[in-house]
Amino acid sequence: MVMSILNNVTSLNAQRSLYKASNDLGSSMGKLSSGTRIVRAGDDAAGLAISEKLRAEIRGIQQATRNSQDAVSMIQTAEGAMEEIHSMLQRMRELAVQASNDTLDTGDRGFIDDELTQLKSQINDIGNKTEFNGKTLLSGELVSKLSSSSGAVAGTIIDSGDGAAITSVDVTAVRNAATANLTMTFTGDTTANTVTLTSGGVAHTLSVADIAANSTTTFDFSTHGVKIDVSANNLTSQDEVIQGFVAATNVVIKGADSGGSGSVEFATGPDEGDSLTVAFKNVKLDTTANGAASEMNALNDKLSAFKNAVAAAAGGDQAAAEDLIGELDAAINYISDHRSELGAFQNRLEYTINNLQQTAENLTASESRIRDVDVASESAEMARATVIQQAAVSVLAQANQQPQLALKLLG
Repeated sequence: MVMSILNNVTSLNAQRSLYKASNDLGSSMGKLSSGTRIVRAGDDAAGLAISEKLRAEIRGIQQATRNSQDAVSMIQTAEGAMEEIHSMLQRMRELAVQASNDTLDTGDRGFIDDELTQLKSQINDIGNKTEFNGKTLLSGELVSKLSSSSGAVAGTIIDSGDGAAITSVDVTAVRNAATANLTMTFTGDTTANTVTLTSGGVAHTLSVADIAANSTTTFDFSTHGVKIDVSANNLTSQDEVIQGFVAATNVVIKGADSGGSGSVEFATGPDEGDSLTVAFKNVKLDTTANGAASEMNALNDKLSAFKNAVAAAAGGDQAAAEDLIGELDAAINYISDHRSELGAFQNRLEYTINNLQQTAENLTASESRIRDVDVASESAEMARATVIQQAAVSVLAQANQQPQLALKLLG
């Protein structure tokens, strides 16, 4: 080997070994400190891609599990309310049987009617006020939709000259349990630069500004749960916007279906289309015009007939009481059927939750095998890299002393 003072090849070799040992040691420390085998994509490019897909699936499943648990809570809320309705219907049937006995006179049946009236009011109150996260469950409608007769829909022209039009109307926050359409009317004030949406005597007024060219303005009538987006190609003035709203006439919300039911869709899986649709029925004792079921509507008619017979005090109240019994049986069966349906959905969701949790556990184990560091193996690797680094430092120190030997030949 040539003795040289210009290039210390032995030192360069030791430096290269030290560099590699230091990189290996840093990599091992990074893996052990983070707990993951793949600190950067270069550690395992294919493994990283697979791991990220598994992570997306796992997080989707975990959220779907929470969604399903919320769905169970929602169903339990409705079913618990109907349990009380069942109790009241049973009490009403008991009263009807009592009123059918001819040992009672009209005055006695009047007292029975007083309790029947209060029980009916309470059933309707439960139907109107049983809510979950702001959604009324048992009044017949969960999600409001625009009626085909609505004046304000996407595409309605606000100002044709400036290319201004309504681009979207969101009414999902509107509560409307009636089968009859709900109409909300626009009025405007070009002096105060305001537009007002009124429904049932309640008004929500918003200030109106010019809409800039190629822009969109959202009008949020939150009191009524209505959001309207207006877009314009050219600058559209306040007055033109106000006049355009007034010309649109109104917002009409579609009433509940005649069957008096509203559906809700639960996202019970991690992928698109993984959903379960559950119908919540109207349980109120009301007229068909308000979306009541036929069984509850028929019972309501018989309750009114009994009340009228008692009030007339001209006989017939005993027969009217007997008529109540059959309709109460039908109403009890209607509530029983709906409770049974919701119970079946609840059981299905419980199994769904169990399956999701088990799937998440198995996928997590799979992702762990790809991503997580083997601490025992990596600790050994770190110890090896540490020893090599120390050896490289020692050799480098000796290699750096070799050129000193050449100086002895010089003198």
